[in-house]
Formats: sequence, structure tokens, C-alpha cells
Amino acid sequence: MRTHLYAFGSVCRGEIDKSSDIDLLACLSAPSAGIDANRFSIYSHERIRELWFEGNPFAWHLHLESKLLYSSDGNDFIYELGRPAEYSKSTEDCEKFRSLFLESLGSLEASSNSPTFDISCMFLAARNFATCYSLGLGAPVFSRFSPLMIENPLPISQEDFGIYARARILSTRGRGAPLCESELGDVESSAKTVIAWMNKLSERLSLESADE
Repeated sequence: MRTHLYAFGSVCRGEIDKSSDIDLLACLSAPSAGIDANRFSIYSHERIRELWFEGNPFAWHLHLESKLLYSSDGNDFIYELGRPAEYSKSTEDCEKFRSLFLESLGSLEASSNSPTFDISCMFLAARNFATCYSLGLGAPVFSRFSPLMIENPLPISQEDFGIYARARILSTRGRGAPLCESELGDVESSAKTVIAWMNKLSERLSLESADE
């Protein structure tokens, strides 16, 4: 069986901190009971090739920010795939994440049953929106703080955006202090700025698509 193991994400960007985990990828030619699905993102070699041909954002993430840890055949599978196909779904993907942000904000405003989860989804939407937008421009930023780092950055403070990021860690890993009422209020206030920013960049993408 062919096996290729990679690290990717913040540990390869040099962005690791106490909130970071280590992202691990396993490329396998056949299922393996020895690879823990709780520790690895598991893909077949065939599926990774498909992502490459699609120009999928995850393919670009791996192309730009992955490091080989183990190879059963002495080859670097991802390196040998070369450059992924051009990413062509920036407008479509950004609209998908803008919709997710609006839906999650609506849930947050309508009910207080799961505010941390709602804000976690808002974080995911904003981060992925920024990544897809920047990838569409040919200057991808995969950081969890990508909204603050891209061309035309989100005009809120790192402290305010950090509340969104904390909610994501709380929701997915159960680590950190719970969000307080004032922080929930800060999120609802800054959400208007996030929406305006998304609308502006979405309009820019639409205009650029129309000009092509």
C-alpha cells in the first residue's frame, strides 16, 4: 500500500501558537486501520488528483503549505503533482460563505441557545471568504486571520476578530474561556462591518468577472 503523510497549515506557515493544532494529511492507496481519522485528514491519491485538476482551494493550500513527513515509496506525491489547475470559483465560493455568515448571524440574533457555535460559523465564513477572494486574485492567504491580511482587509481590529477565532476553538476543541456578554455584543456590532466588507468585495469580484 502506498502511503504519504504530510503536515500542512499553521505549523508549516510558522504561525503556530497555543491555540493551534497540527494539521496532518494522509494520502492512502487503500484504507488503513493504522491511520487515526481523528488525527489525520484522510484522502485517496485519486481524490487528491481530482482536487488538483479542479483547482480546488484545498489543493492550492497543500501545494503552497505542506511538508512531507513520510513516504512509503520514497516519492513526494504532492510535489510530483505540480501546480494545481487555476482556481475559477472565487465568485461562487465567496457568495456561499457570505450566505453562511448571514445565516449564522441571523441564528445568533434570533436565539441565545448556541451563540458560540453561531459565532464559530461566522468565523469560518469570514476566514474562508477571505481565502477564496485572495486565491481568486492570485495571492492566497490561508491563515486563520486571513480577513485581516489580504488585499482590502476586513476593517476591524485583531482583538475584535480574535473573538470570532476564540469561538471557533471553543466550538471545535472545547478549549478556552467562555465568551462573555460584552464579547457577544462586540460580535453583533462588528458583524455589520463584516457584511459591508463582504458585499464590497463580492461586488468587486462580479465586476471583474463581467470584464473578462
